[in-house]
Amino acid sequence: MVGFDGHKRIKGTKIHSVVTKESLPVTVTIGSGREHEGRKFIPVMESISIKGADGRPRRRPKILYADTKYNMPLNIFYLDGKHIKSQMPEVSTKKRRPGRPRLFNKTLYNKVRSMIERFYGWMKAFRRIIIRYERLPSTYLGFVQLGCVVILLR
Repeated sequence: MVGFDGHKRIKGTKIHSVVTKESLPVTVTIGSGREHEGRKFIPVMESISIKGADGRPRRRPKILYADTKYNMPLNIFYLDGKHIKSQMPEVSTKKRRPGRPRLFNKTLYNKVRSMIERFYGWMKAFRRIIIRYERLPSTYLGFVQLGCVVILLR
């Protein structure tokens, strides 16, 4: 079970992360504030590596919980191609999508949503991540990853 979210920290920068059910980070990346979150979905999903007890690391989660912003036809097609079950709320628009609607368990989604928000609460403990002092995105990503290492070591 993996939760996926893009969380806006400051103007111009969004942190996209995949976390486990214990709110531990699996993979983290940053994106532009002007870019739609759904565009970062596939690159972040390709960078997942979940280590198990033995054997090679898993590249695909069993089930994925994602925010409404990631519920795009391209992302759903990607998940179906990889045989990954997904729980994403529908985008509330007037225009309905053709075909059968997907099943959505709202109570389970809300539990997972709190796990993702807990991870971002832990990230807020690092002032340098919240207030972006770095000019280069690569330096800022390094500090975000360093914060994730500290969270994993706790």
